[in-house]
Amino acid sequence: MLYFDSRTQHPPRPIYHHLWALAHFPFHTALVLLVEGTSRFITWRNAMEIVDHIYSVYDQIWSSTNSTAELAEMFSVLSSTILKDSEADPVKYNVTGYLNTLRQSTDASSDVAVDSAFEILVTLVNATLKFFHIQAAEKTTKEPLAGGEDKDPYADLGNALIVYDLVFLYFFVAAGLTLVLMAILIFLNKRGRLVKGDWLGIGLRVVVGTGIACVSIVKTSYTAEEKFLYSPWMIPTVMLGLGLVVMVDGIVGWVLPAEGMEGKGKGKGENGREEVA
Repeated sequence: MLYFDSRTQHPPRPIYHHLWALAHFPFHTALVLLVEGTSRFITWRNAMEIVDHIYSVYDQIWSSTNSTAELAEMFSVLSSTILKDSEADPVKYNVTGYLNTLRQSTDASSDVAVDSAFEILVTLVNATLKFFHIQAAEKTTKEPLAGGEDKDPYADLGNALIVYDLVFLYFFVAAGLTLVLMAILIFLNKRGRLVKGDWLGIGLRVVVGTGIACVSIVKTSYTAEEKFLYSPWMIPTVMLGLGLVVMVDGIVGWVLPAEGMEGKGKGKGENGREEVA
């Protein structure tokens, strides 16, 4: 709608026609990245809903008792449920060593007990992300842990999140560039025949596109990025921007005259050319 509604029936001059055609390459590249980012963030949001549930149950278990044996038993039940539902590899996502360390601890508030419980949590989160195919390339080296595991769950989680740091960056930049490049295409396609509505549409696309692209600046603040990344507002932020452009385009098309209709007594002849009465 944003693209085809802005096309004109008059072909641009040869030089502008070539520039208009060449501008489609970065435009289509931005579109592909936008669609890919949208797909990834839909998957990410589905995974985060389960991760939020795991964190909620984890907090309930941890605050329910001070007995390490009871904690280990409840974490064992939680682990069995999550690992089964996520179809996790029982070897790679084995939490038995962490559970045994937790049982052997006599104080639930000790560093050993707290670390073991948190390693169980991170392992379950990793298994959930793996189920949704949110992961980085497999590491070739393995770091042995005190709990008896041969894989560092923190490294796996960190590597997976690094991937979405990149997705976060290119998603908003691509969304913004899509609108800005669309404005450039309108300018090249209608050069010499631009009316007030066209200029308003071009300006709106540039302003909204730049604003959406600037959302990626959030990445410079770890705290702000983390809050935004785990919120459900990534895709709606872009959709609100695109919706604003569509809405204003519709209003402008209704209020202001269309191309070739500005000025009193003007119309279009049989060949699509403007004629003055």
